[in-house]
Amino acid sequence: MAEKNTEEKKPLADKVSGFLSKYRVLFIGVIVALIIVAIVWGVISSVTTSSHQKGLNQLDSIIYTLSKADEASVDTARDVALPQVLELAEKNKGNIVGLRSSMAAAEIYFSQEKWGEARDCWLAAATTKNAGYTAAVCYYNAAVCSEELAEVDLAIDYYKKAISTPDCEFESHLLFSLGRLLEGKGDYTAAAENYSNLKDNYPSDSWTSLAESRLIALKAEGKIQ
Repeated sequence: MAEKNTEEKKPLADKVSGFLSKYRVLFIGVIVALIIVAIVWGVISSVTTSSHQKGLNQLDSIIYTLSKADEASVDTARDVALPQVLELAEKNKGNIVGLRSSMAAAEIYFSQEKWGEARDCWLAAATTKNAGYTAAVCYYNAAVCSEELAEVDLAIDYYKKAISTPDCEFESHLLFSLGRLLEGKGDYTAAAENYSNLKDNYPSDSWTSLAESRLIALKAEGKIQ
């Protein structure tokens, strides 16, 4: 009993010290493991950054060569560059190299007037993780491709997605484009709502002047109140 009382009266510091001493191997093992994890993570981050930079350098080299092609050889240069860019995009889905490669491929397809292929690449870029401010641009271009394909409903959908993306810096243009397509479909009320949205939120914008002219015309034609 005396031994038990003596044990209970030991200072807390002694108890903690004894506990740490007893399990010191375990604690040291945990610390070592954490250090190893940190080192491995640092190596992985470094390798990833290096890999991304290598991919971006490859893409820049391809695009630079393409940009140097004269008018007589530009079509051939595009045919040479496109599969290389697509390969980079395929190998780097979900990272910055894939994002930029998809956008580059979209631009090549667009210049060839291959609207469907261009749209697919714009959408791949728009949905890439951390697309950021480029997502709005990609959805906008996907909408333009859809218009070229006479797929108006899809164009409207992509314009709306462009507006809803964070960091969209050209909402006034998108609102007018939406109004224009809705007006073309005969949905004059919805078109007027977009035109009025422009008027209310961007009173000094050049697209607002066009929107106001359309509102006046729609009222004059008796299509809206």
